[in-house]
Amino acid sequence: MKLIEKRIYFIYILLGSLYFISKVIYFIFGWVCLAGLILGFIAAVLTIWIGIGSFKEYRKTGKPVVHWLAIIVPLLILLYSPLHMTIRIGIPLIQFPVEKFTILLIFECIAIAQIVLAVLMHKEFMLKLGKV
Repeated sequence: MKLIEKRIYFIYILLGSLYFISKVIYFIFGWVCLAGLILGFIAAVLTIWIGIGSFKEYRKTGKPVVHWLAIIVPLLILLYSPLHMTIRIGIPLIQFPVEKFTILLIFECIAIAQIVLAVLMHKEFMLKLGKV
């Protein structure tokens, strides 16, 4: 496995841990409630497990099930986060306070970066299998 390919998986896993780390920092400042902290923890655990699973799947030749999950889960996080925050805060997205909007923006940017990395991981996996 090339170093660049290993780096993609490592960055995907590292970004997964940033979900929880960023939520903990904001929880300390009092900008995130316990439900938001739990959401960050769930997102972090899921994406870290998927990152490790897709790394193990890359070593084998088979169907890219975990690689598809690596794309789908951040996409679900991307779509669910604004909905969750809007329901919890009770106001429309455009009326969020600056600190809440910053939290959402960071969460969304991490999810977008993970989707891009997941597409790259899936592409490398398909090239390895010779299907592209």
